[in-house]
Amino acid sequence: MKRKNLLILLVVSFVLLVAPNGLYSAFDKDEPKYLEAAYEMVKNGDYITPYYNYEYRFDKPILVYWLIVLGYKVFGINTFGGRFFISLCGVLTVLLFYWWLSRWKSERFAFWSSLVLLSLLDFIVMSSVAMPDVLLTLFMTGALVFFFEGYHRRNKNYYRVSFLFSGLATLTKGPVGLVLPGLVAIIYLVLRRDLLRTLREIPWFSGFGIYFAVVLPWYGAVLYKHGYQFFKDFIIFHNIHRFTGKIPGHPTAWWYYLANYFWLFLPFSLFFPFAVYYLFKEKRIWGDSVLEFSTVWFFTVVFFFQIAHTKLAHYLLPSFPPFAVITTWYLFHPKERLSLYMTVFLFTTLALAGGVFWTIKHWPLIGLVFLVPPLIGVWWAVWTKEVLKPITLGFLAGMLLFKWVTLPALEPLRAKPVVGKEVREIKKHCKECKVVFLDYSSPEIVYYYRLGKLEDLNAETVKRLLESKEPVVVITRENRLKKLKGVKFFKIDERKELLPKHSIVVISNYPKEKLYGKS
Repeated sequence: MKRKNLLILLVVSFVLLVAPNGLYSAFDKDEPKYLEAAYEMVKNGDYITPYYNYEYRFDKPILVYWLIVLGYKVFGINTFGGRFFISLCGVLTVLLFYWWLSRWKSERFAFWSSLVLLSLLDFIVMSSVAMPDVLLTLFMTGALVFFFEGYHRRNKNYYRVSFLFSGLATLTKGPVGLVLPGLVAIIYLVLRRDLLRTLREIPWFSGFGIYFAVVLPWYGAVLYKHGYQFFKDFIIFHNIHRFTGKIPGHPTAWWYYLANYFWLFLPFSLFFPFAVYYLFKEKRIWGDSVLEFSTVWFFTVVFFFQIAHTKLAHYLLPSFPPFAVITTWYLFHPKERLSLYMTVFLFTTLALAGGVFWTIKHWPLIGLVFLVPPLIGVWWAVWTKEVLKPITLGFLAGMLLFKWVTLPALEPLRAKPVVGKEVREIKKHCKECKVVFLDYSSPEIVYYYRLGKLEDLNAETVKRLLESKEPVVVITRENRLKKLKGVKFFKIDERKELLPKHSIVVISNYPKEKLYGKS
């Protein structure tokens, strides 16, 4: 049974998270930056320093870029290659989670908890793009479950493996990879009144030896190469300032995570509050070490990022494994029906609203097919009075259809990848052309251009370029064109974006035929 369940989880997670990743283009705004930075590493042969658009990019440590580069080396420079090893980390998270739970809970509990984790909407989203959050989730999960194993089995080797995973987490997102798992472990031990004894038991010397063996080579190399520039940009700005201050373009409102909670944790958002209520009401948290640890894990991660001044929805991804544990525990024996009825109402409303919006936008109707299985799942749950299985399987089936059918159906309507490839072709034919943005920038266009830096210039500078005799190609939004009043130019292309109301336009001081070398 265990091998069968493991095989099912492996196949389903691979087909959902990895296999369809070449069917849709990069998504603005963050993913193309990682894909482009890894491309520039390959192009420049510099595997120590991340660059984006040919400028330093010290936002995150190196591991995510290395995995994207590895995918490029194996599968070529494309989105499937760039996403492959990142998405594989999502698969490994599910399998590691299953391995851990199967050692402490029933086989059935471990299997369905793992499917619940796999079905959570933001876990699927972040496991399908080339970004570091699912890596952090994998390594933080590893650090915590091996700490749990070391503590409860009194085995120092498990502690050492925990340090290894913390090192990989630090190589993925910085000091939070050590601080956050350590904080969860300390709170757990304090609640068990076992902190001092356990601190004496942990093999600190060999553990930190492993941790620094993972962390120091790259951190040492980049500090040696860039010195204070790296320290200022990465440590001070992207770690300390992100936690204590405001980053432009990042929300800071205290209610931000509450507002995003319902979509992040779909399809089980409305069940979890009831699960927590009954967990404490029945005092089930005490006496079940997995539930106790999962509760500490979940709320420590959430409160940590709630305290942080800068907030982003996917920061909460490391809280998803314990969310799956608590939710599965509750849905094995739900105590009420209100959460189910609320979920049915929510899914039905979303499906109707989504259908209306889809029709108004004139998108391909085949793309709506992904809404059907989740609706069947929630109504099946009402009919059979069994909640966990129909909702989990219905939502997973819907997400499979979304990635395999809906996203490919919408792909021809994605303007930015098309524009990026178009200006790339223009540059190939017109090597002397200068390609720039006008008061606008798109990482997607930068990634698909790949032929040098794309500067974002103001209107006065662009006017001078358009009035010169040198060929120039300008990418902007159509509402910015009014800034060029009085300047003659040729409109090379105009494409409406999928969601924003403004179109992307490509203009030049040369006609299209001349840019392509045609008479």
